[in-house]
Amino acid sequence: MADYKSILKGTLNSVTKKAKDSTAARCYANIAKLTLQINGEIEEQNKVFIEIGRLCYNENRDNPGERYAPLFDELRAMDERIEKMREELEAAKAAVEAGKNGGEYAEFYDVEDGNHE
Repeated sequence: MADYKSILKGTLNSVTKKAKDSTAARCYANIAKLTLQINGEIEEQNKVFIEIGRLCYNENRDNPGERYAPLFDELRAMDERIEKMREELEAAKAAVEAGKNGGEYAEFYDVEDGNHE
């Protein structure tokens, strides 16, 4: 199965070949092709930046240094919020299972926004 980049590249190449007589059409096709290539490279670059950040965090989580300390603190706070939400999720799943098995649903509240404090 061809991926979207191959399909789009084939289509753009086809358009470029058909538009040999039209300079404007060739220019637009080249603009589209280059834009796609640039966006693909930026996407790959962002993946590398993320991995660099993950490695840096893991290697320095206990001693981030003054410059990075606020960001590390922010990540720790996010980890705590995520863990709390995971606990709430598991409790909600357990309540549903208990209800399916004839038990009573535990007290539950609706999640209306991302603030769980």
